[in-house]
Amino acid sequence: MKGREKMNNMIATLEIIRYVSAIALCVALVALAIYGLYRNIKETAEDTVREELERAVREAGRPVVKVEIQTKGKW
Repeated sequence: MKGREKMNNMIATLEIIRYVSAIALCVALVALAIYGLYRNIKETAEDTVREELERAVREAGRPVVKVEIQTKGKW
């Protein structure tokens, strides 16, 4: 009887280990998916900021010409 009980305990322990391993795998996969999404959003934001900065620098480097015309009532 003791041998059978010991075997049942071992099987139960292995089943628990199996379920814990499955849960750990699912958690790891979800974490990996979230990390991939985070990196994608971060890279997109960095690219957007870089493009906006380059555009701002280009616009700031252009000469600014201000023209004022006074007609003094003449057309």
